[in-house]
Amino acid sequence: EHMPDKKKYVEEMVRVLKPGGRLVIATWCQRSTPPAFTDEDLVNLDYLYKEWAHPYFISIEDYASLVEGTTSMKEVDTDDWTRQTIASWRHSVWAGVWDPIPVFSRPNIWYKTLRDIVCLERMRRAFGRGLMQYGMIKGVKAKA
Repeated sequence: EHMPDKKKYVEEMVRVLKPGGRLVIATWCQRSTPPAFTDEDLVNLDYLYKEWAHPYFISIEDYASLVEGTTSMKEVDTDDWTRQTIASWRHSVWAGVWDPIPVFSRPNIWYKTLRDIVCLERMRRAFGRGLMQYGMIKGVKAKA
C-alpha cells in the first residue's frame, strides 16, 4: 500500500517469482467504485494517505486486474479479510495503552502515540463503514 506505482510493484513481484511460485498480497484496499466516493469518504481517505504516507489505495479488484494483467499469472483469486482483521485495529490501540513503557521512557513520543491512536481508530472506522477492505490477492506464476 505504500508503493506509488501499484502496477510496477505488482509487475516486479511477478518478474522475480519463479515459475510455479505463489504470489500472495495482503494489503489495505479501498472499496470498489461505483458507487462514487462521497465527500466524507474522500476526506477520510485523504486523512489516511497523509497520516501514514500512503500515495493512494486501490481496490481488491484493481489488484487482481494488475496481477492478471501481467499475463504470467494463473489461478488468480481474491478475498476480503476485513471481518477477520478488524478487531486487530482496536487491539493495536490497547497494546500501546497497556504497555506504555516506550512512552514513559521517551516522553517526547506522547504526541506521536496520540496521533497513532487517532489514526488507528479512524482506519478501523473506515473498515467498519466499508470504505476500506483488507485485501488478499493470490496467484500462481505459470510455468515457462
